Amino acid sequence: MDLNLTDKFAIVTGSTGICKAAALGLAQEGMNVAVTYLTEDDEKSAADTIEKIKQMGRKALMIPLDLMKLNEICEMVETVMDKFGRIDTLVNCAGICTSVLAENITEKQWDIDMGIDLKGLFFCCKEVFNRSMKEQKSGSIINISSVVGVNPIKTNPIYGAAKAGVISITRYLAIEWGPFNIRVNAISPGWIATEMLIEYQRSGKSADPNSVIRSVPLGRFGKPEEIADAVSFLASDRSAFTTGANFVLDGGMIAGIRLSSLINGQIQIL
Repeated sequence: MDLNLTDKFAIVTGSTGICKAAALGLAQEGMNVAVTYLTEDDEKSAADTIEKIKQMGRKALMIPLDLMKLNEICEMVETVMDKFGRIDTLVNCAGICTSVLAENITEKQWDIDMGIDLKGLFFCCKEVFNRSMKEQKSGSIINISSVVGVNPIKTNPIYGAAKAGVISITRYLAIEWGPFNIRVNAISPGWIATEMLIEYQRSGKSADPNSVIRSVPLGRFGKPEEIADAVSFLASDRSAFTTGANFVLDGGMIAGIRLSSLINGQIQIL
């Protein structure tokens, strides 16, 4: 399916996992892409992404960005505008997840998770709207939330609250910016086979390494590229009448309650 994205311009915050797949997916559809990074490992991944995008014959930028610092968000958007001249798509993908029980949360943990996952995301939307999309009277903003923002799980109270906020702010911005022909949607992935999740499964920190897969009716992790496909669709005019929506891509995980039982000495999902 031709998504008619050739020669358009996108920003993708973050440079690993789903973020990397989203940037490469948009480039494959013909878009020029700017990606952001924070840590040294992020920078290496961003550089690899940029090289691959350029090999596709597209324009590409990599820009350092700390989402906790509003001045850096402004500078990032300004840099993209200087180089690209416009922004057709913003994918807010960068995030952080602190696992902690509510009774043990510190103010610092709260501020960092909320600052990156919700506050930073909002101000990226605001700056892109004010500096490009409002005048263009066009654009697609795609906010990466999480199934945890829809159905909470234990040990992720800050992350879950922030991602629920992402869904809420997505709906609000869709209402406010719809008259400018700007669409704002969210994607809530389930368990996706990113480096972070795979490392967690291998670490031995989970008492039952297979518990995550058993919670998914399709019986497997999702692939970053499967989320990237949804991002590309929402960036395109194929989704021209879609705004304020939250797409849950979780292999059926939160479709209903799944009970586990010990059958013939093995844990099975009923």
